[in-house]
Amino acid sequence: MALIWVVLWWLFYHSPQQHPNLSQQELDLIREDNEPVLPKLPFFTSLASLCQNKRFYGIAIPAFLAEPAWAVFSFWVPLYLATERGMDLKQIAMFAWLPFLAADIGSVASGYLTTLYRKWFGCSRVNSVVASSVTGAFLMVSLAFVAITQNPYVAIALISIGGFGHQVISCMLSALVVESFDKNQMATVNGMRGSSAWIASFLFTLLIGAVSDTIGFNPLFIAMGFFDLIGAVFLIALIAERGGKKTPSHS
Repeated sequence: MALIWVVLWWLFYHSPQQHPNLSQQELDLIREDNEPVLPKLPFFTSLASLCQNKRFYGIAIPAFLAEPAWAVFSFWVPLYLATERGMDLKQIAMFAWLPFLAADIGSVASGYLTTLYRKWFGCSRVNSVVASSVTGAFLMVSLAFVAITQNPYVAIALISIGGFGHQVISCMLSALVVESFDKNQMATVNGMRGSSAWIASFLFTLLIGAVSDTIGFNPLFIAMGFFDLIGAVFLIALIAERGGKKTPSHS
């Protein structure tokens, strides 16, 4: 499948300067939107600057709080369905992929969601991304209800809603990196966002392995249902624009 996309890209991609169907007016608009290339900072210099920037924490902390859910979807849902819901291997194969399908749909829908917030509520670009991420955080509350439902199929549906919400949040955090930082900082911010997320995934995976046999999965699902709401508080406090003023893109 990847090779097919490579071939399609090779056949149809053109740079803006060489695109046969791009008018001069469109090319001028693209060039106007391009910011001047800034000098690349050394990694530790860039990192020290980021550590003094509250918007960095507004992205890194929600990423840290969001990733435990994805670790559960990726590694622990089959075990949960077997031990807590009594499903056999055939049933697990039939249903364990649904949260990932929902996550894929969430990836696509997240972009449309920002457009709706801008169109219906007049949000700025940054606030539309924040609002979309907060929407995803509220969808993640569905995971808390997994702990109280008795129906295994309802549990799968609730986990799938969580998969949708998680991927909305993940895509929006990536978008906020672009909206909130200069070009010469984006790679560092995005790398640290990913590091924050995977540290959380590693720690939560260790926690599940240590306590799932004694307390079960229900307390963990309840916790995951509210992690992202806490992350949303940081997003609103540290990233969202207020009073009609846009957050400057530089630190």
